[in-house]
Amino acid sequence: MKNLSTHSVANVKIVLFYACLMPFARLLADGFAGRLGPDPVADITHTTGIWALRLLLAMLAFTPIIKLSGWHWLARLRRTVALYAFFYACLHLSSYLLFEQSFDWSEIAKDIGKRPYISAGFASFALMVPLAATSTNAMMRRLGGRNWQRLV
Repeated sequence: MKNLSTHSVANVKIVLFYACLMPFARLLADGFAGRLGPDPVADITHTTGIWALRLLLAMLAFTPIIKLSGWHWLARLRRTVALYAFFYACLHLSSYLLFEQSFDWSEIAKDIGKRPYISAGFASFALMVPLAATSTNAMMRRLGGRNWQRLV
């Protein structure tokens, strides 16, 4: 299992793509079926936040797993997981801004003062933005391998 063929890694990547999409599909299905519970906004916000964190932690675990196991093919899956973490973080931030605060910036400022974890979450999101923006092959080529590696 140390070395997988390019075809096998592509198949694993397809399965991973759909597996990472499942929480969003389930959230949509629950929303349309009216199964989000008594506080749908909290369900949406918590589900997207939890999945953003899970996928971010999974992506961060790739490097030690690769180094310990020698499964270098896992490196080709890391970007998919990282972009899904960013996707769920975007949904999480959007649900907070739109549904919980209705873009009321003064209320958001008060909320940040009361809940420091909101500041930590926003800082984490801000750190993910440049990584997501430069994750395309074209941006990696434009930055050059070494410069892109420094960003990561």
